[in-house]
Amino acid sequence: MQKKLIARTAKLSTENRKGHRGKGVAITYEHIPQDVDERNHGSIYAVINVNAPQNDAQEITELIIDAFHGEYYEDLTRDPLVSFEMALTRVNEELVDATNQGKISWLNNLNAILGILSGHEFHITKAGKTEAYLYRGEKSSHISDDLGGDTVNPLRTFINIASGDLNEGDKVAIVTPGVFFSLSKDELQKYATEFQPKVAIGHISSLIESGTSEISPNAVLILEAISPEAASNETIEEKPDEVWISEPKKPVQDAIDASAPFVKKVGLFILAAWGVTVTFVNDKVFPFFKNIPSSFKNLTRSFSKNKPTKGSKEKIFIDTDEAISSQIKNETIDDLTINESDEIIVDKEPIPANQDIYIKESSTSEKPKWLKLEKVNFSKMKHVGPHFNKLTRKIFAKRGYALIAASIVVILLVGGIYLTWQGRENKEKQKTAKASLTTAQNMYNSGQSAITSGDNKKAATDLKKAQELAESLKNNKYVETEASSLLSKINSSLDQAEGVIRPNPTSLADVQKIVGKSPLGPFLINESLYLISKENGNIASVSVKTGEVATAIEKPSIDGNILAATSVARRSVLVFFTDTGNIYEFDTKELQVNKQDTVGDIEKPASMTSYVTNIYTLDSTNGKVYKRLKTSTGYGKRTEYITDGTSVVGGVGITTDSSIFVLGQDSSITKFLAGKKQDFSVSNLPFTMTKPNTIFTSEELTKLYLTDSEGNRVIIFDNAGKFINQQVSEKFKNINGIFVTGNLGYIAADGIVYKISL
Repeated sequence: MQKKLIARTAKLSTENRKGHRGKGVAITYEHIPQDVDERNHGSIYAVINVNAPQNDAQEITELIIDAFHGEYYEDLTRDPLVSFEMALTRVNEELVDATNQGKISWLNNLNAILGILSGHEFHITKAGKTEAYLYRGEKSSHISDDLGGDTVNPLRTFINIASGDLNEGDKVAIVTPGVFFSLSKDELQKYATEFQPKVAIGHISSLIESGTSEISPNAVLILEAISPEAASNETIEEKPDEVWISEPKKPVQDAIDASAPFVKKVGLFILAAWGVTVTFVNDKVFPFFKNIPSSFKNLTRSFSKNKPTKGSKEKIFIDTDEAISSQIKNETIDDLTINESDEIIVDKEPIPANQDIYIKESSTSEKPKWLKLEKVNFSKMKHVGPHFNKLTRKIFAKRGYALIAASIVVILLVGGIYLTWQGRENKEKQKTAKASLTTAQNMYNSGQSAITSGDNKKAATDLKKAQELAESLKNNKYVETEASSLLSKINSSLDQAEGVIRPNPTSLADVQKIVGKSPLGPFLINESLYLISKENGNIASVSVKTGEVATAIEKPSIDGNILAATSVARRSVLVFFTDTGNIYEFDTKELQVNKQDTVGDIEKPASMTSYVTNIYTLDSTNGKVYKRLKTSTGYGKRTEYITDGTSVVGGVGITTDSSIFVLGQDSSITKFLAGKKQDFSVSNLPFTMTKPNTIFTSEELTKLYLTDSEGNRVIIFDNAGKFINQQVSEKFKNINGIFVTGNLGYIAADGIVYKISL
């Protein structure tokens, strides 16, 4: 018997400093349960580094730890390894949800190892480049090698597990990748093996802090397997088991770091708003000014009143998409004006050397819509003050013009800010849409892989999530084309995973006028199908050869509404129960209804079937199946068919091929033979049935057929319960009955009888 071991640990983490938004987060986490049951289940460990903006990184780190911890201890009856696998699945699903919400900065930036220790068994998984090493004596093992999951598919972030037994004295070191900028792997092994974990962590933290003034987010966990006796006998220097390291304080730099993001945002926002405003002025306001009264036009020309007007003038005709670069030494261009003939007139004057002007021009003969000076000569800025003061006095001398000018400025500024904000909103929406599309694509790829490996249930789960995402994006203006294309591929793959066959059913007959939309049946006797109205007892007959519909009997003399019915083909009759406790037969040859004699209590069956000349009824309220033998004038006293005490409460359907099959409302199928429950279960079903309502088989068949009224489908199993396929059609809405003979199926849905090949 192995000696009982415990783990003692020491942890090192980097202190998160506000303002260092790009550096991310690195933490170590362990949970040693106090509760006895949880302690027996095991301890959990995590070393996580997320190189993303700090708020995002912190959120992803907490999400992983919460999901890991919560799911692992959710069910303490599970095997610890099973709990570990379930916890990783939960973590992956939470990461998918986060990605769907647009939180994608962690993708390809997550480095983590999650692990559990239960008894002697140690299990770990990995994402990214965090590494784990096992030290046993002088031997070192890289136990996290090749464990990394998918870096861009959140659903496969943690997928590989390494497992092994720890011996007394074994040590495990888990480190984030940046640690190796400060110490080597040999140094890590030396500290871990030569010192107790607390002492080793102290040495490592000192080495990291002294190695550089710039401390990146990193974390280290050292674990030692030791017996409780050895731990209690040791005398260890008092040292903390968790060390936090941080950079030296830099007040000025910290203030700059803290304020830089805000200042940057404000600056970019103002620049963007001003750019939009200038664009609007050039596009809309200048043309407007040309059409206002000449007095106002003359006022605007005061901008250039003091500018030189003499000298040679050179007209530039705008007809190319390329920028014009002027690097003429000893010359200057004093002014650029737009004359009334829509030409740009350049007034020549000497230009200081190395003053370049770049003009973005229109490609048509029309006047340019945009004039942009990317590099401007500011030598004449000294004239701006006097010009501006003079213009201001003129404007405010006329209150009307002042009001117009003020209104235009306010409108332009507000409009520019709004358009800038709207542009940013659109960019964020586009970013989120593309992130969701990437997640859908990754889930589709995961589903395809599961199909290839034969795991259709997992494939269906992944593809349905991908389908839901793609459906939500198919009308999104940013990704609608890609989403629609992906959705088509997802639907095709989902059909493959779920065994969907989409037949084109033949509409054989419409019986609504005779029996309504929800009759009992169809029942095949000889070459006709029969359907019975539950409300008034009307019976319709349908020829299987021609589809001809006839009223077999109309409003027969019966007491009450019909609850359940079946056919007894050997006697060419239909048998049905009413809610008043009576049994009736319809003779398909004589076309008449006859009340049957019986003895004892009469149940209110949810479903019924027949074998030879006996009838079997399912009472779903008390969970019993009753058997009745045929007599000369009716049916004998009921007897309980199930003799082993099995209950079928909540059953919705019953059928027989000599064995009795009961369909439960929870989609379960229970098989009985000679009154005793048999070993039978549904297998290989890649989806969940929504509302199964009828079940059918017969002596001549080797398959079971279930109808699902909400899924618009017929689900087919072999007689051992293994899923074969499902026949799905929009025509099967509100399906309420099926009869199969040979390879033909007759299906009643919404008062229409359909025929399909099975």
